[in-house]
Amino acid sequence: MTKTSDKTLLKLVKSPFNRLLNSLPFPVPGYLAIGMILAVLIRLACVPNKSVDYKYFLAPWYDFIASHGGFSALKYSFADYTPSYLYWILIAATLLSGLPKILAIKLFAMTVDFLCAFLTYKIVRLKYPQRRKPIFAFLAVILSPTVIYNSALWGQCDVIYTTGLIACIYFLSIQKEIPALLSFGVALSFKLQAMFLAPLLLALLLKKRIHWYYLPLIPAVYIITVLPPWFMGRPIQELLLVYFNQANKYKELAKGAPNLYQWIPNNFYNIVVPIALTLTISAIFLFAYIVYKSRLEITQDRLIHLATISVLFMPYILPKMHERYFYPADILSIIFAFYFPRYFWVGIIVPMASFFGYLGTPIFIQLFSIPLGFTLWFVVRKSDVIYPKLQAELSSNINKIW
Repeated sequence: MTKTSDKTLLKLVKSPFNRLLNSLPFPVPGYLAIGMILAVLIRLACVPNKSVDYKYFLAPWYDFIASHGGFSALKYSFADYTPSYLYWILIAATLLSGLPKILAIKLFAMTVDFLCAFLTYKIVRLKYPQRRKPIFAFLAVILSPTVIYNSALWGQCDVIYTTGLIACIYFLSIQKEIPALLSFGVALSFKLQAMFLAPLLLALLLKKRIHWYYLPLIPAVYIITVLPPWFMGRPIQELLLVYFNQANKYKELAKGAPNLYQWIPNNFYNIVVPIALTLTISAIFLFAYIVYKSRLEITQDRLIHLATISVLFMPYILPKMHERYFYPADILSIIFAFYFPRYFWVGIIVPMASFFGYLGTPIFIQLFSIPLGFTLWFVVRKSDVIYPKLQAELSSNINKIW
C-alpha cells in the first residue's frame, strides 16, 4: 500500500514538472532544473544568517545610505570598499528598500553566483561542445559549499570580482582581447584580489596575446567607477587610495587562509611581510618569463592550466590573505578538473581546503594548507609550458606503455 502511494505521489510531482520543462522555449534537462531549484532553496535558507561582516559593515553601510539621502551619501567616507560595490548597497537601500534589508544586501552576490556558473559553463563548453560536462560544471559551481557560504551565508562579494576574472578568461579563450581587459578592469574595480590573475596577463602580454596599447582600458574602468562619488564631493585621493588603506588595515600574516603562513607565528609579521612581498613579485616575473620563453603555443588547455596556477599560487605565497581569497582558485580548480579529468581531485582539494578556512577552525586550516600546497606544486609540475622536458618524457613513457 505504501509503495503504491509513493508511486502515485511521484507521478503527481513528476507530471507537472515535466510539463513545465516542456513549456520552456529551450530544452532544459531535468537534472539541471532540479540542481538550480536546489541551489536557490539553499540560498534562501541561508539568507537570514547575519555574519560578523554583515552586522558591523554591510548593514551599517545600508543604514548610512538610507539616512543620508541615498545617492548623495556617496560623498562621505563611510565605507572602506570601492564605489563599485557601494552602488549595489545604494540600490538595495533605495530601489529595493521594500525587501528585507538582509535579502536586499545579499541578493546581488547570490545572483552573480549563477552568472559565474554560466561563464564556467561557457568555458567548459569550449572543450566539450556536445556533451553534458558543461552543465555539470555549472552545477558544480552553484552548489559549491564555498560559493554558497560566501554569498548567501556571509553576504560577501567575492563572487563578483571572480566573475569578472572568469569572464576575462572566457574572452581570452575566444580571442576577444578588449572585452577580456574590460572584464578584468571590472573585477579590479571591486576587489584588489583581482590581481591574482595578473601573472597570467603579464605572461600573455609578453607572448603578444595581449597588446600593450589596450592596457589603459583596465585603469579606465576603475576611474569611471569613481567619478560619481568624486562629482558628489568625495576627495579623489581617497577614491584612488582605497586599496592602499585596505592593505594597511590588518596586521596578520594569515587571516584564516590555508596558506604557508599558517606555520609562521604572527610575531614575525614585520620581518616576513616585506620578504614575502619581494618573493611574490619575483615569482610573478619568473612565471611570466618562463611562459614567455616557452616555444609552446598557448592553447585553450594551456590557458586554463596557467590561469589556475596564477590564481592559486598568488594567495598561497602572499601574506595577509583572508580565507575568502582562494575564491578564484575554487572556481578555476573546478574548470581545471573538467579540462583535465585525470586530475579531477584538484577540483575537490582546493575548494575543500578553502571551505575549512571559512569554518574557522585553526587546526584544520593549518592542516589543510599542506594538501593545498601539494596541489599547487602538482599543478605547476604538470604544466608542459613550465616543465616541457618532464612532460615530454612522461608522454613518451605513456606512449611506450600503450
